[in-house]
Amino acid sequence: TPEAFRRNPRLVWEWYRWRMEIISSAKPNPAHIVLAKMEEKGLLKTLITQNVDGLHQRAGSKNVIELHGNIWRVKCINCEYRGRLNKPPSIIPPKCPNCNSPLRPDVVWFGEPLPRNAWEKAVTEASIADVMIVVGTSGVVMPACMIPWITKRRGGTIIEVNIKESAITPITDMFVKERAGRFFSLLEKELEIL
Repeated sequence: TPEAFRRNPRLVWEWYRWRMEIISSAKPNPAHIVLAKMEEKGLLKTLITQNVDGLHQRAGSKNVIELHGNIWRVKCINCEYRGRLNKPPSIIPPKCPNCNSPLRPDVVWFGEPLPRNAWEKAVTEASIADVMIVVGTSGVVMPACMIPWITKRRGGTIIEVNIKESAITPITDMFVKERAGRFFSLLEKELEIL
């Protein structure tokens, strides 16, 4: 939370550095890769994600809306500086090159609003989507969970891929009980987009 960061930015950054180390060694899974291929072939227009790990971009996706930010981006708590990290910071908390104030991860913490630009883009894309594939979500994190409802209200088709039913399931046109990686691997074979 913002309060936790104000109390102890070092502790918060230790946790984020640990997460960054894990993410650094992670590789995009088959779902990330197939989604990027679908975008490249024109089968997917936009990818809206709550993930902050950047794996969609590492897989090759270009048109990604990150509703909850990106762990590799930083912003100053005092001035307008925004930047990007290529690796976990060695000095924590990292300092702003402009004003020497602590930088924080450019992610949405509990109690903070979503980035306005990302939210507006997501709403726009959801309102014109013919089909939305909702993958691996609980469907309860507000306001991100409203995105499928926007598509549904506009007459779009909702396909949910999940290992269990979610709060989105009641509005889905098709529910596929499967792990994302397996589903998209099978979809890739079916669509022959290798």
